[in-house]
Amino acid sequence: MKPTILIFDDDTHSRTFLTALLETEFSIISFPCFEHEPISLIKEHQPALILIDSFVLCKKIKADPASAGIPVFVLSSRNTSSDIAEGLALGAEDFIPKPFDHKELQLRVRAQIKKFLAGKQSHFIRVGSLEIDTNDRTAKFNNETMNLTITEYDILRLLASRKGEVISREDIMKSIWKDSATEITDRTIDVHIRSLRKKVPELSDHIKSVYGVGYQYQE
Repeated sequence: MKPTILIFDDDTHSRTFLTALLETEFSIISFPCFEHEPISLIKEHQPALILIDSFVLCKKIKADPASAGIPVFVLSSRNTSSDIAEGLALGAEDFIPKPFDHKELQLRVRAQIKKFLAGKQSHFIRVGSLEIDTNDRTAKFNNETMNLTITEYDILRLLASRKGEVISREDIMKSIWKDSATEITDRTIDVHIRSLRKKVPELSDHIKSVYGVGYQYQE
């Protein structure tokens, strides 16, 4: 699947040109600046980059927690040094004055999206249908968010991050409970594993008990 770029620009010709320039590598979705609610569109389309010709909209996007982490390039005919400084001060990752060099824009866009996706992937653990976001401390199975306790999440993350490896109960205790590990029994771990399997029955096919040792997550 191609990474998505959202374009907000009131100039129809500009939107058409940018789409033609970038659509071979990316999925392009474009709108006039204020025709739709931008934050809703960002939540819906989950872009890897936003190209925008509006200082006001840039400020709004960067001020909202739901969209602040998405990289923004300001493409504007306002091209004085003070304009560029203002755009960057609003939180934009880059400011490209119009008119711009087509090749340069492609290179900058490509580099920024690569950086963004690399950073995004680094805090995800994916094993088959299981997806864990270590930043948000959330877990999904078959795209359904799992309602886990803190300890259940920590155990699942540990097992998934070491997929295929048999992890002893002792190692689980030391990793999850650290200094309090001596107060935890094997029974405690088994109770949490049982709860995980009950909440998401499909996990029973992946979280395997290894008799006398511990547990293993299999894809």
